Amino acid sequence: MIGRTYLERGRPVVVLKRWSGRGQRNVLIEREDGSRVVRPFRGLRLPPADAEPPAPPAVAVRPSSGG
Repeated sequence: MIGRTYLERGRPVVVLKRWSGRGQRNVLIEREDGSRVVRPFRGLRLPPADAEPPAPPAVAVRPSSGG
């Protein structure tokens, strides 16, 4: 579950953390715009199996000093 991409109202979100126990199962998600919000897991849907995986986040790469 953690690290997986789900759809929230048709838009991809990534689950970062989950809480369990009595009552609702809440999850911390990160939306496309980078905002993070805690919401119930209920209502998140798996993307279709034939959908392309989301692009990985941009990572700054530092040139290494040749040695």
